Amino acid sequence: MNVFVSVDMEGITGIVHRDMLGSDQREYDRGRRLMTADANAAIEGLVQAGADYVLVVDGHGPMRNLLFEDMHPKSHLLTGSGNAKDHCQIEAADSRKFDAAVLVGYHAMAKTPRAIAPHTIAGAAVAELRINGKPHGETGLNAAVLGSLGIPVIMVTGDTTTMAEAKAFLGEQIETVAVKEAVGTSAAICRPPSATLPEITAAAKRALENLDTAKFYQLPEFQLQVDFFTVPQCDRASRIAGIERLGPTGIEVGGDSPWNKYQTLWAALRAALTEPASWLA
Repeated sequence: MNVFVSVDMEGITGIVHRDMLGSDQREYDRGRRLMTADANAAIEGLVQAGADYVLVVDGHGPMRNLLFEDMHPKSHLLTGSGNAKDHCQIEAADSRKFDAAVLVGYHAMAKTPRAIAPHTIAGAAVAELRINGKPHGETGLNAAVLGSLGIPVIMVTGDTTTMAEAKAFLGEQIETVAVKEAVGTSAAICRPPSATLPEITAAAKRALENLDTAKFYQLPEFQLQVDFFTVPQCDRASRIAGIERLGPTGIEVGGDSPWNKYQTLWAALRAALTEPASWLA
């Protein structure tokens, strides 16, 4: 069996503050170790359940966070600049036939209260992302695109609010592990790795063993729209081929499939975040 694992950072065991999330922050190395531990715990459970090939995609910020030298020996790590990737957190999900996907360390969507660092993909730019008129975060968006490729998401980990979001989109049957309970956007009641890591391993093992009961998050339509915070962000995003501008700060993403729309979306978000050179400003 082949399993696709996408790993973010805000929903990792013990991570609560931006000091642990960015390469220029003082506790970043600590955050990287915690992130690698949660990822490895999930991989171990998948391997125990019979996974032959596990592709792990580093899906946070610089996308070079996971400590390669400490990764589970049965894993393959896709790491490197997000600007070099066409599909952000689910890069290479089309590289082979994957039987299932797992989302580790995920966070709640933009505008969600009582969640650690809630945002949607590009927190500095995206005010809201909608599929078929319904707000979606990274869990729902990625699961929908993966579902269009025939890959069910079988497990998600993160804070309690994100786990409720995952079940609302993907169904009560999905395996979840709540590693902390947010009391604000940068504070949470955390459980130690000695408690969360065995739970992540056990949940991943159960999820893959029960693959025959997994449900796909597949939508009859895939109308993808984004609202930005500022007009200049929308200006830059609208210059990408396949983007239709809906208003001062809104766009609709075109394409002939969810997979292609995701690629156009990621290109538009990278453009939205790119400020012009000083001599052009």
